[in-house]
Amino acid sequence: MIRAATLALAVALSPPVQAQNLDFCAALAQLSHAATQPDGPAPVISFPGGQGSEVPCTSALELGGVRSLSCRWAHPYRSESAARAFAQLLTEIAACVGPAIGSDAPVNHPDSYDLRRFPDGISAALKDKAALRESIVILRVQGQ
Repeated sequence: MIRAATLALAVALSPPVQAQNLDFCAALAQLSHAATQPDGPAPVISFPGGQGSEVPCTSALELGGVRSLSCRWAHPYRSESAARAFAQLLTEIAACVGPAIGSDAPVNHPDSYDLRRFPDGISAALKDKAALRESIVILRVQGQ
């Protein structure tokens, strides 16, 4: 319950989208293109907002031969930094492709999970992994 309030506050207090978003939109477009390439290398992406944490994205082949790319940023378990990062990622994605078009129902186990789906096969998730003592912010782009 506290996490939902923190996340709502972080979204409400997020600054308006500025020029820095253009770099993230370009990176997101590159990820979308890379996800359509069956044998292409998995790209590297920086977290939006200039936080400088660059991560390699991993590639997965899904049912039907569709490729997806997943980029992950780890934070301390159930931390405010994870909630803020997730809120920022949601804001940045929405500025690039439009508002979220769906979310998943909550799960019923110690690990929490918040997923938001966007147009063009893009999704963002916040996963709390109790066994790892981490909260992970995930950007996923699915090839079309």
